[in-house]
Amino acid sequence: MSEYQRYEWMTSDRPLTRVQREAVNVLSSHIEVSSTHALVEYHWSDFKHDPLRVLHDFFDGFLYWANWGAPEVALRFPHGILPDNLLAGYDLDEVVTFRQDLDYDILDIRFSELEAPEDWVEYELGSLMGLREELMDGDMRALYIAWLASERLRGIGEGDDLDDGEDTSEDEGEDDVHGDAPAVPPDLGALTAAQQALADVLQLPPELLVAAAQQSPAATPSSHHAEDVASWITLLPPDRRNDYLLRLAHNEPGLSRKLLRELHELGPENQLNQGRDQAGGRSTSSSGKRVPFAALLAQSRAIAAEWEQERRERERIMREQRLQQIHDHQDEYWRGAEAAVARGSGAGYDEAAAILAELRDVSAHFKEMPAFEARFRAWVAPHVRRPAFVKRLQERRFPFPWGWIPDK
Repeated sequence: MSEYQRYEWMTSDRPLTRVQREAVNVLSSHIEVSSTHALVEYHWSDFKHDPLRVLHDFFDGFLYWANWGAPEVALRFPHGILPDNLLAGYDLDEVVTFRQDLDYDILDIRFSELEAPEDWVEYELGSLMGLREELMDGDMRALYIAWLASERLRGIGEGDDLDDGEDTSEDEGEDDVHGDAPAVPPDLGALTAAQQALADVLQLPPELLVAAAQQSPAATPSSHHAEDVASWITLLPPDRRNDYLLRLAHNEPGLSRKLLRELHELGPENQLNQGRDQAGGRSTSSSGKRVPFAALLAQSRAIAAEWEQERRERERIMREQRLQQIHDHQDEYWRGAEAAVARGSGAGYDEAAAILAELRDVSAHFKEMPAFEARFRAWVAPHVRRPAFVKRLQERRFPFPWGWIPDK
């Protein structure tokens, strides 16, 4: 397969100016640029610039992936919107970094060692941009998803076959061998579309997400109301109010969240509500349990085994229903086989052979093989001079008396 790389950027806070579009446009002869989006695809060569520098200077989101894998998702935030200790408590082994500059901060989720899925999958940045607002609103589920993916990737890198069904929980015990686990965030069982898209990009097995969701508490609604904010504004010193008004006039990105956080810190209920989301109404406190990855992995295997058992049971029921339906209408199927073979085409022969195979399976299931064999011999006799049809029957293991197979 030929090489393929895709670099994509998007802006959400404000569109690019004409000067900015021109600056982005000269970065590559392959690049497509609009006021909110840039895309460059390569079937050979590479992007010659630092994509994170392009993100920092012009955009709010970035996505990279190649046909061999190595996905990267990066988001730009106004400086100070996210806490300095954003990644505290997450052992992310450098696959996730949080870089703070004077004007913007960048969260970079880079899984360079993650191989592409077996089937071709295309990813688009638009499905992931919602993560930015969610993180600014204090929803940290994206970080937990990245932690799960990093632990899974680390296990693969150390030679563990995470899909072989072997339970290693007893060997590893209660403590995760890779360090302390972060607290399971609230509402992990009800991911947003952007969070699910991130899980897809990082190839998180659904059973692992379900195992973690079973340990996830419900989100605690915020108790902050509009009247609270109105009363807290009076607590701001006059110089701080004027400063916010000036920054508002300059359309500073993320200003409302900064104001709400400062007002909350001044509010009388700050100690009771510490860690809550001031903008979106979601609690950001780590109220969930700290569950070692080994325990989640063991539980995910049990879930996968249960799903497989349920799938097999559904297939068994569907097959039973199919066999019963054919058994109750056998004459119609025999006529269908006759009509198909009479067309004299390869497609007709395939259809007739498939119908006869189903009739044989039905007879075996209902222990009526002698009747089927007698009917099959009588039915097939007029058609044994069709070598292409006979070949298809033989491929499906239909036996023929010696004199039935025509001379070649």
